[in-house]
Amino acid sequence: MKLVIGGVVVIFLVFYMMTSPDQAANIVHSSWHTAVNVAHGVGNFVNKLSS
Repeated sequence: MKLVIGGVVVIFLVFYMMTSPDQAANIVHSSWHTAVNVAHGVGNFVNKLSS
């Protein structure tokens, strides 16, 4: 069952990237910036705790 759900998700992602690559690129770009901002926030938090 896990393999079937994973396959469906991968097929959907490939279909989405093929039908609207601009939106898919924007989603990846925004997600990357969010992850970087969270990492910086955690780093700042740990830095404040250690000082």
